[in-house]
Amino acid sequence: MLLDLKTVFQSELLSIRHGIARPSPDGARSVDCETADLVLLPIKGVFAKHDGPRQHFIANPSHAILLGTGQPYSISFVDDIGDESLVLDFAPAVLAKMLTETVAMQDFSSSSLAAHCLLSPASVLNRELLWRHLRQAVVDRLAVEEISVAVLTGSVQAACVDGRMQDRARHSLTMARRRQQVEAVKELVSLHPGHEWTLTSLAQHANTSPFHLARVFREEVGVPVHRYVIRRRLGKALEAMQASTDLTAIAHETGFVSHSHFTSSFKSVFGVTPSQSRQRLAVY
Repeated sequence: MLLDLKTVFQSELLSIRHGIARPSPDGARSVDCETADLVLLPIKGVFAKHDGPRQHFIANPSHAILLGTGQPYSISFVDDIGDESLVLDFAPAVLAKMLTETVAMQDFSSSSLAAHCLLSPASVLNRELLWRHLRQAVVDRLAVEEISVAVLTGSVQAACVDGRMQDRARHSLTMARRRQQVEAVKELVSLHPGHEWTLTSLAQHANTSPFHLARVFREEVGVPVHRYVIRRRLGKALEAMQASTDLTAIAHETGFVSHSHFTSSFKSVFGVTPSQSRQRLAVY
């Protein structure tokens, strides 16, 4: 197999690699063995993952593959098409905590966790959204982390063969504790919306894990953490627009990576650009 693998994102929470794989000219198939638990997300093409003699699984962009530490496998290609994939590598301690909270497991080696799964439609869309974010000239780190957590959670839940484990983990924290964690994050973001937040830093403040925070924040508030941060930044921008006409300066002061990011975020929320909003308010 010919493999071109490149790191496209790196943070305290995880690293993401983009890989393009093609069959080798001689058709040889080497056996691989990962040194960490990884999530493989095909984005193009099709391939077969072989876990042993006469044990293989056909993967395409509708699937996720959980590559467990120390578990040998090999890859072959269907009609020499090859494939293109994202590889998500989460920090070991964080991954272990997320698995414990989500499916009451410690790693990918559990017999109750399948080595591959069919993704839900929501997870497929999240994977595509993640890939779009990673191709941007300026990457929104919080958005990438949060979407990665959602994809991982969806993949693990789909691969879990015992739904009762999910139920036990889901009720491990009380609703009151969840609300305390969410409100702590809302307070911090409200006070410092322009800060370059990460899921890890926000979770540390709330004394929880990034995975748990991403899940419960969306359930309690109705929007992901990164969208809440953007809404708060836009609120500060609207205040600033009352006293200043320099939209580029306002964008940077309120935490947006560029004027274009500010404009697109403003329009997605309010339906008009900042300039159009100013003109509309001037009429009144």
